[in-house]
Amino acid sequence: MASSSSQNVSKGKRVLLTGGNGFVASHIFNDLMKRGYSVTATVRSEDKAQAVYETHPNWKENVEFEYVADLTKKDAFDHLFEDADQPFDYIIHTASPVAFKVKDIQKDLIDPAIQGQVVTLMKLFLGATDLCRTIGVFESAHKLAGPTLKRIVLLGSAVAVLNTFEDKTKAGKDYTEADWNPVTSTYAIQNNDVVSGYNASKVESERAAWKIMKEKTPSFDLAVINPDIITGSMIHPMSGAKSVNETNRFAIYNFLDGTHQQIEGVEFPFYHFVDVCDVARAHVDSLTNPAASGKRILMVAGLITPQLVANTVRKAFPQLQSKIPEGKPAQILPPNNEPTGWDTSASIKILSEGTSSGKWEFIGLENSLTDAVQGMLDAGIL
Repeated sequence: MASSSSQNVSKGKRVLLTGGNGFVASHIFNDLMKRGYSVTATVRSEDKAQAVYETHPNWKENVEFEYVADLTKKDAFDHLFEDADQPFDYIIHTASPVAFKVKDIQKDLIDPAIQGQVVTLMKLFLGATDLCRTIGVFESAHKLAGPTLKRIVLLGSAVAVLNTFEDKTKAGKDYTEADWNPVTSTYAIQNNDVVSGYNASKVESERAAWKIMKEKTPSFDLAVINPDIITGSMIHPMSGAKSVNETNRFAIYNFLDGTHQQIEGVEFPFYHFVDVCDVARAHVDSLTNPAASGKRILMVAGLITPQLVANTVRKAFPQLQSKIPEGKPAQILPPNNEPTGWDTSASIKILSEGTSSGKWEFIGLENSLTDAVQGMLDAGIL
């Protein structure tokens, strides 16, 4: 819960939230409104906005929706700044694809992640009147930023930090905020590797953001939240099984919908998690946390494996035991798999400074998985 001082700071402040109907963004949305922020959220269409209203009728009086149908268009975000009645104080940028079933890695993963990211930042330099169409405009854009914008908080990913090519049979040196994934979009495309394509999209979009900040030195600053596999409750619009977000799907739902008939042989692309409520809280805290300025913030709560998911869900939901394979309960990690750990001490210090208590605690795996599965039951998809 936000402290009274936090609510006083946020009251009347305007936040632009991109990708407003997404899994993580919906939780950010909820947190922003609880803290008294005025929110303008982007979605792809009027139908998407209506679905949010139908899911959360009480939000209708507290949010303004704007439509951005195609993130890859260079002028996609122009109207948000041109038509705004008042300038924005903060931006939270979450609009980027999370998908592992794609036909064209460059078109479906790399381009939307990078273009959506860069265009958003470029618009801030251009202010409310100019269009961002040429390199020349981009070079002069930093001179035109409005003075009210204080910070952008970007939803990045831990895959921009970890090493796609690591030897998973033995743990390496713990990852820190200083690490960057060496994977490239060229490698992903040449090898038709979708996971590498997703990872590369996160690396390249985050690097593009930091490059713009370095080269243009705008009046606002940037903080990047880098979470690992995000699990937990789903409060975004749900319309059947297809609405389960990608990370909850591969980490949990696919063990319950018949996709995996056994635990043996199933591997995750990554083996650490964080709960969506913690990710949302970190974004909103970071808007006003001085310690977050110019930082990459790692969010890793603990280990997640196929066997841990099976053990936890079977214990918490006995009625679902016939749906989820038992596996080998004592064998937590897949054979020949020892994932590299994370040194999140610096990030936890930053996160702690953004709380009223001065202390940060992560939601545990059991609670996160339980919340996710209960949401699936409530939605009638199990």
